Amino acid sequence: RDANSDAERITFAFRRCLVRPPADEELEKLSGLLATNRAFYAENPDAASEAIAKAVQAEGIAKEEYAAWIATARILMNLDEFITRE
Repeated sequence: RDANSDAERITFAFRRCLVRPPADEELEKLSGLLATNRAFYAENPDAASEAIAKAVQAEGIAKEEYAAWIATARILMNLDEFITRE
């Protein structure tokens, strides 16, 4: 599998946020969410610009792609499992 694939990147972020690998269903849902975010920002480039306005600028990444990943990462960081440690 490509080390730069969406699944690898999502798994990396998931492990960093929740200290465990994602279940297959979780990975599938996050992949779908990423695709939805990509479609939204591709159709709404002004929204993409606004989403990344305060982010550290990443060279070589289209603003729509960057915004889609930021939106997906925000979902991970807003999960109860991320916020509440037991």
